[in-house]
Amino acid sequence: MTDRSAVDTIRGYFYQFDYSILQVLQLVDLDDSISVECIEDVDIHTATEDTAVQCKYYAGTEYNHSVIKPAVMFMLTHFKKIRDDGRQLIKYSLRGHYNSGQHKLTLPINVAFLKQHFLTYSEKKVVRCHH
Repeated sequence: MTDRSAVDTIRGYFYQFDYSILQVLQLVDLDDSISVECIEDVDIHTATEDTAVQCKYYAGTEYNHSVIKPAVMFMLTHFKKIRDDGRQLIKYSLRGHYNSGQHKLTLPINVAFLKQHFLTYSEKKVVRCHH
């Protein structure tokens, strides 16, 4: 029988909530703001830029690139759409908590690493590229 406990889900909400509150407390200007659950989990708006932040909480999971691959692909797709529409560009950030495996992601990453580990996938035994 599978464990249907919601403990990790609730911890994930707290992780996002705590991150949101921290961002509010760190706002520099009175006109700066955050939005919750808009483009991403937390969007930070300042006079000069917007940053969309995705929060991932996987306390029972080992980090693998495939775990965050869908979020990275969504961010890239959104970036391309707003660029093509001529709108103000957005910065993107991905915050995560994992049980282990964080050493697999060495920052900063380069374009080749991004393409290989986050933008290439298999669909019906065919390799596809999301770039």
